[in-house]
Amino acid sequence: MIRKTICFFLTLLSLSSCLETYDVNIKDYKDLLVVDALITDEVKDHRIYLSRSVPNLNETPQPEAGALVVITDEYGNEEVLNEVEPGVYETDHLQFVAKVGGTYILSIRTAGGQEYKSTPCTILPQSKIDKIHYKAGKEWNKDETAENYGLHILVDGSSEKDGYVRWLYDEDWKFRVPYPTHLVYDYQIKNWVSIRPTNVTCWKSSVSNSIVIHSFANQSSADLKDKIVCFVPSEITDKLTVRYSVLVKQLSISKEEYEFWNKLQISTAEVGNVFGTQPFSISGNIQNVSNDKEPVLGYFQTGSVSSKRIYINRSVADNFGLPLRSYKEGCRVDTFLADGQPFESTYDIYKELVLSGSMKVHDGVYGEFTNAVIGLLLTSGVCSDCTVSGEAQKPDFWED
Repeated sequence: MIRKTICFFLTLLSLSSCLETYDVNIKDYKDLLVVDALITDEVKDHRIYLSRSVPNLNETPQPEAGALVVITDEYGNEEVLNEVEPGVYETDHLQFVAKVGGTYILSIRTAGGQEYKSTPCTILPQSKIDKIHYKAGKEWNKDETAENYGLHILVDGSSEKDGYVRWLYDEDWKFRVPYPTHLVYDYQIKNWVSIRPTNVTCWKSSVSNSIVIHSFANQSSADLKDKIVCFVPSEITDKLTVRYSVLVKQLSISKEEYEFWNKLQISTAEVGNVFGTQPFSISGNIQNVSNDKEPVLGYFQTGSVSSKRIYINRSVADNFGLPLRSYKEGCRVDTFLADGQPFESTYDIYKELVLSGSMKVHDGVYGEFTNAVIGLLLTSGVCSDCTVSGEAQKPDFWED
């Protein structure tokens, strides 16, 4: 989502800006190159995403496939990224680890032969996260028509004097489905068999798509307390229904990158349409080597990372008195009887509505004086099988 947002708003800013950073007729550039690149000192495979701009958020950016993407350090060492899927390029952590104090340049040669290069970017010393904590609060929804209750995730930390920081966060949460499958049809005995339900509990994940930054420039202290990093609504999502975890990453960034994100943050808040407030242009740190007038959307980001993770159980929201989304929200069970109207047998119900339809078996309807299955209780897949909307495999880091 953040890539689509950057793509859309930077295109819009180029169209509507009254301070023209680029002396160019934007009509000549119907599909601008969009670069989403973040390289940190974390030991991992870093990904760079290349795509083409879109005129609105309802469209999906087209990947820029077949490009040659290279990261070069201050000593001339090169890391050629591997294209793992169209428009997605990845480093090899066994070959490339960005280091604090190191300076890196991103180079791109598209399949069409256009060459792009970033300005040199240095990995700055790490800032520090002292503590992650939370408090109950509320925030307006996107349309500012209603307030949602939930938890604010806050950070206490510090930075270098006159430093700049940016926060990212990864969310993971455990959830369960309300109507798992208790009954299956056994084709060998041609009858129904009770089973222990599976795929009852799963995990979902989400990555941050918001801009959260802070400048310590001209401040007497480089300490920070109670900085709100994100908001977890309690009633409109299932994040707090069982157990929630957030990994907060604090990046030390350059003044130039801070200014880029600050301008983008202001502009995305102000731009409602092209006839509204006209913000300043936003230029990144990547240029076309042979045509510096061509706008390139995005930024080659670098930073050192400090991180901490916390877990929050449902009981925390209960203790705060927060309204909680029911785990049955949006789910229901329908009863179907094999009474000849229109189904003659429970297998007919199963064949038409489950095997040939989209419903799932939750349980059976049993005769009053016998244990015979005379009907079925059916629900939707998302309400009976957690793998429809989540992952059954517990994350490696997860703690219960």
